[in-house]
Amino acid sequence: LSKLATHYGFIEKGHIVKEISAEELEAACRKCIRVEVTDTKALVRVLDEMGKEYEILSDTEALIYGDLALSKLVMALAKENCELISSHEQDENLETYFINLVGGDAT
Repeated sequence: LSKLATHYGFIEKGHIVKEISAEELEAACRKCIRVEVTDTKALVRVLDEMGKEYEILSDTEALIYGDLALSKLVMALAKENCELISSHEQDENLETYFINLVGGDAT
């Protein structure tokens, strides 16, 4: 489907709940790492130096896109007096996107 479709329509109980382009869906389903740190300002400095793409979510949380060596990130953050509290890989697909959209449960 992803090789042919240019737009997607998500239907729940016979009603369209969202229409989205293939590009928008791809961006929404990008693989990333969600990190929690003690200081996102320090994280920004480190990620800018590493040339990484990221999105700051709060004072302590961010999404980092692309490949990332966590050991290098931890060492660079330590130099900035910042700690990595947690990291979780996020990789949403079409099914999980739909389930999150309609508020359903995957099980």
